[in-house]
Amino acid sequence: MFQINRHKKIYNYLLDKNNATVNELAEICDVAPMTIRRDLDKMESDGLLTRVFGGAVIGSNIVKEIAYEEKEKISINEKISIASEASKLVSDNSIILLDSGTTCMEIARNLVDRSNLKVITTDILIAAYLMKFENIEVYCTGGRVQTDIGCCIDNTTVDFISKINADICFLGASAINNSLDVSTFTMDKVLVKQTMLKSSEYRILVVDDTKFEKSSFAKICELTDFNLVITNGDIKESLKETLIENGVSLQLV
Repeated sequence: MFQINRHKKIYNYLLDKNNATVNELAEICDVAPMTIRRDLDKMESDGLLTRVFGGAVIGSNIVKEIAYEEKEKISINEKISIASEASKLVSDNSIILLDSGTTCMEIARNLVDRSNLKVITTDILIAAYLMKFENIEVYCTGGRVQTDIGCCIDNTTVDFISKINADICFLGASAINNSLDVSTFTMDKVLVKQTMLKSSEYRILVVDDTKFEKSSFAKICELTDFNLVITNGDIKESLKETLIENGVSLQLV
């Protein structure tokens, strides 16, 4: 098993169990305990978990931001499925606001066969990816670029977005807690994301199931502020029922 696949498997297992021993993870991944120790050391340095004697834990529901290259390793297939479904909502001749992040990058990959799109994004990697397609007019918001993440996050960013009238917005988030508050890592990102919502006619949240029942530092909005929430079908049945009961328009893939 490649390292990227082991890291995903370890991370998802810890999300489910909260803790695990080295020997337990070695058996699950079918590798030597020494390999797991190295994996855990690397994942701790990337902010994905906390090392303890004999294993590792994810002991808090407060999530921390990790580098873009580490985000790419987590819930890959789920993000691809979510993005595929989300992109079906984009018609030719649309104006789209596209948030930063790996799920939104997958959405961008699905838009390249559309005609006459305008895509406004806060993500320099998404802008760089889309710029080579003549059928897509790409705008990058500008502003200070966050190190290791690649998104624009200052007042310049907010000012640019506030002048846009978009048909549809795809937003990501770092966490949705049990009170259905949607949150992100910094106050800078809150204002950017809130402005994206205000500037869009139709608002869609794209998140995988690992984002639920967790919190992050700064609240963006309520989950019901979105017209639609797209996530993968691995969410718990009890959570699904809670979301529907609270008026969340939910689409599972």
